[in-house]
Amino acid sequence: MTTVHEHVSDADEQPASILSKAFTVLGAFDQERRVLTLTEIARASGLPKSTTHRILRRLVPLGVIEPHGPGFKVGLPMRRFASVMPIESLRQSALPHLGSLHRWSGRHVHLGSLRRDTVVFVERFLVPDHELPSASPGTDLPAHATALGKAMLAFLTPEELEEVLAGPLVSLAPNTVTDPKDIAAELCEVRKRRVAIARGEAHPDVACVAAPILIRGRAVSAISVSTTMKDAAIDRSLVDAVYVTADRISRDNQQVLAQGHDIWFPGFD
Repeated sequence: MTTVHEHVSDADEQPASILSKAFTVLGAFDQERRVLTLTEIARASGLPKSTTHRILRRLVPLGVIEPHGPGFKVGLPMRRFASVMPIESLRQSALPHLGSLHRWSGRHVHLGSLRRDTVVFVERFLVPDHELPSASPGTDLPAHATALGKAMLAFLTPEELEEVLAGPLVSLAPNTVTDPKDIAAELCEVRKRRVAIARGEAHPDVACVAAPILIRGRAVSAISVSTTMKDAAIDRSLVDAVYVTADRISRDNQQVLAQGHDIWFPGFD
């Protein structure tokens, strides 16, 4: 049985291919699969076991992957890369507000950011033992199918929004809106109200209310509360709570701008 430390020739690997495969290996790990064996990584990544072995040989000495018992885990030094992202400053300032909203609402709370036409989930507060689906940090979903995404899409420039609506608008659930004209009309209302609501659009059993975190006119992030479609509690008090929480996070991050970090939050006035 070979080990990850044994010599294997990499002369036939091209740099771009190696980098792509390295990220594929890292993608095998998630919230439920934090420690994996070589065989499990190969199976989850879809790479041949020999290729997975070669990639691990490169990543382990760098600390990107660490041995853990009979398997491997994402290396602790990787925390450094997450901690230096500009979004991390916003996440840290948002945590107390998200916690308060979570305790008050008794529901799942999420923080997300927009990347082109997708929402990337950044943080979440879960209700223990609740079966309601929830996207883990790092997960991405089509922005047009989520309340989080709509809260941010509404504040794109006309040119940016046109590009998003020109792309494929996939349906994730029976209620997903995929007509560009209908989405554009809805986003106009979202921009006015600064609140987005999605009922059964990303998942047939989930309803969400979201609000943007605005910095200089740009929705740099958004927060949401999710509940079940059977729960009729998306009332005025919940909508107001999400709106006020997002506004407080926005105001807190104005201090970051005042400290000379304007470039962290590109936007428009």
